[in-house]
Amino acid sequence: MAEYFSGIKPSDGFYVKSNYNYTHVHQDILVSLYTPLIGTDAIGVYLYLSQFNYHHETEAYNHYTIMNDLRINLSSFRDALDLLEGIGLLKTYFKTNQEAQSFIYQLEQPATAEQFFNDPLLSVFLYQQIGKSRYIRLKNRYKDDSVTTEGFHDVTKSFTDVFKVPKLTNVEQQDDINIRPEYKSKGLDLSDVQFDFEMLELLLSNHLISKEILNKQTKEVIIQIATLYGITPVEMKSIILKSITENQTISLQDLRKHARTIYQIEHEGELPTLDLKNEKPKANTHSENSEVNSLLSWFELLDTTSPIDVLSSFTQSEPTIAQKRTVEDIITREKLPYGVINILLEYVMFKNNMQLPKAYIEEIASNWKKLKLASAEEAYHYVKNLDKQKAEKKKERKNNANNPYKLKSIEKTPEWLLKQKSSDSTKEEKQNDHESDAAFKKRKQALQKEMEAFWKEGDQ
Repeated sequence: MAEYFSGIKPSDGFYVKSNYNYTHVHQDILVSLYTPLIGTDAIGVYLYLSQFNYHHETEAYNHYTIMNDLRINLSSFRDALDLLEGIGLLKTYFKTNQEAQSFIYQLEQPATAEQFFNDPLLSVFLYQQIGKSRYIRLKNRYKDDSVTTEGFHDVTKSFTDVFKVPKLTNVEQQDDINIRPEYKSKGLDLSDVQFDFEMLELLLSNHLISKEILNKQTKEVIIQIATLYGITPVEMKSIILKSITENQTISLQDLRKHARTIYQIEHEGELPTLDLKNEKPKANTHSENSEVNSLLSWFELLDTTSPIDVLSSFTQSEPTIAQKRTVEDIITREKLPYGVINILLEYVMFKNNMQLPKAYIEEIASNWKKLKLASAEEAYHYVKNLDKQKAEKKKERKNNANNPYKLKSIEKTPEWLLKQKSSDSTKEEKQNDHESDAAFKKRKQALQKEMEAFWKEGDQ
């Protein structure tokens, strides 16, 4: 998936739509089967978003609503969206213009219990997550225990057997009303997975197996299995040969079974686990570099967290409307990255007794934009260097103020006069025995250097 937007902002609008009618059956599937895979936070966001689908809203909500209702920051919300998108429960659509950007969150129908347990990836990941005993109990919950119709005859009457067919009349059609269609779950999105079916067909032809045996459903299962277990066309050929039935078709159940067996043999009985692709590294507090790791994690957090959230954490309260507008104005006008703005907020508030002077922060933001600061880390080191320089100048001025040998005249002494005085003092040292003392000479030379540095600074 391409990176098509820089990030979600609190003021961005959003709509919610769905392609199915949510029922208690879907809720049971989400809680029982999906929660062990993606966690309660992601499922909670899914259930929360579903409320916006029941009303025909013409005006978009903004993401402040989500932040306030769920009491989470946008970084956590984005993490939940990633999990929902990856597991096939959500599609996100994005649109932007010069003024704002907006989103559509489309809730996808969960897989049915039958689809879930027949999906090689979902079923194996669930098994690995909850264990054999719990997996069997869950599967038995959805077992079909209905009475079989085997041996019975279907004697159900049709519509025309019961009702009289009316004469055709001109019935006014409401063509402008679109009834929402129902869709079945499409399962996990593996459209970007490439499997060499041409190679597989060639390998099967060597065993007089026609490529017609690889129908659409079989190919979908092969892609799922290959993704789950990392199986090559050569290995898949051997698995298929073991899964061909007497009717010269491929048993999908045997296909999954043989693939799982081969993987477990190669991995000491273990099954694949569901891991995040871009999982954020955790700082190791017990290592020698724990302080560095902690700082890097802090930078990463600032780079991905909304400035409004950071402002809330600083003040331990909801920011005022004026503060929010100030921050949003900076985001809109200066277009600084989140991390830079967050460091800016921290810097200004600590310098101004937790206040946020509008003119002051706007001036600094404009200056930082000119400096092209691109991340929280760059802004942090810039502030540290700036404070270091100020501290050094302050210390230098203090030393000069406490110097008992400093000149009392407010007029600047020309450099030629300083050099002349230096020459005269050297001659006096040669003529005066007590000035030949090494310690006194060292002290006098140091004083001379301090005086020259002090006045040269005044010339700048």
